[in-house]
Amino acid sequence: MVSTRRIGELGEQIAEAFLEVKGYRILRRNYVCAGREIDLLARIDSFLVAVEVKLRRGARYGRAIEAVDRRKLSRIQLVLSGALGQSSEPLQPRVDVVVIDIDSEMSRMIVRHIEAVY
Repeated sequence: MVSTRRIGELGEQIAEAFLEVKGYRILRRNYVCAGREIDLLARIDSFLVAVEVKLRRGARYGRAIEAVDRRKLSRIQLVLSGALGQSSEPLQPRVDVVVIDIDSEMSRMIVRHIEAVY
């Protein structure tokens, strides 16, 4: 049995590679500010992007997108504000979500990148 922590790390690795192919520069993984965490902190153009990553294996607990709610996104935005305060450049904040759904047999994976969700 694979631990949920290991599944989360796998999701972050997949999302990181996916975003890099799209031209994003990953600045930090698991960025923490004020006791809260952003899965990936990235930059593209003039945007500083907080990326929430959700991976679901099988349908037992629903699809990955169902695990991202308004409350979680508002917490991520607070951490992103802290990251912007540490930036030496004037960047625009943005929250993106990368959702990864893998079937229970681990034979098919769907990765979706949703930009500017918050």
